[in-house]
Amino acid sequence: MRKRLTELVAVMDETRGALMATVAGAGGAFASVRPREDAWSVAEILAHLALVETGVARLVGGSVSWARKTGVPPETSDESILACLDQYQLTSRNRKMKAPAMVDVGAGANMADAVKSLERSRADLRKALVEGDGLDLESVTRPHARLGEINLYQWVLFVAQHEERHRQQIEETLREVTGRAAESAPIV
Repeated sequence: MRKRLTELVAVMDETRGALMATVAGAGGAFASVRPREDAWSVAEILAHLALVETGVARLVGGSVSWARKTGVPPETSDESILACLDQYQLTSRNRKMKAPAMVDVGAGANMADAVKSLERSRADLRKALVEGDGLDLESVTRPHARLGEINLYQWVLFVAQHEERHRQQIEETLREVTGRAAESAPIV
C-alpha cells in the first residue's frame, strides 16, 4: 500500500485497538445500560459506529469504482494527511452532537451483534481502501453532512476520529453507569 493509505490504516488500527480495550471494561451487565435517558449505552454507541463505518465503506467503495472508471490519476504525494481534519476538532467532547437519523441506532442494541458489525464494517472499509491503492484519492471528493465536501482520505480519517470521540464517550458512560451502580449497592 502507498504511504498515505498505510498511514490511515495504522490510525484506524490504533483507534480500533483503543476502542476495544475500553469496551473490554464494559462487562455484560453494563453494556446495555444507558447512563441517562438521553444518552446511548455502550452497545448502542458501538452499533452507531458500525452504521457510520458501513456507510463510509460503501461510499469509499463506490467512489473508488467511479475513480477507476473515470481515469482518476495515480497518487503522486506521500505528504501526511493526518492533520487534514484538525480544524473540525472531531475528537473533542466539548460539544454535544446529535447523530443524523440514518445512523441513530435507537434503543436496545446488542453488544455481541454490535462488535460483529464493527468487524464487518472494518473489513469492508479495508477492502475498499485496498481497491483504491495507487489512485489519487485526494482528488475524489464527496459531501459530508457536517464537514462539507471532503476527499476520500478525509472520509477514512473521519471514521478513525469519530471512533475516538465515541471511545471517550464510552469511558464517560462506563464511569456514570458503574458509579451509579456502586452508589445504589447495599452496604454490607
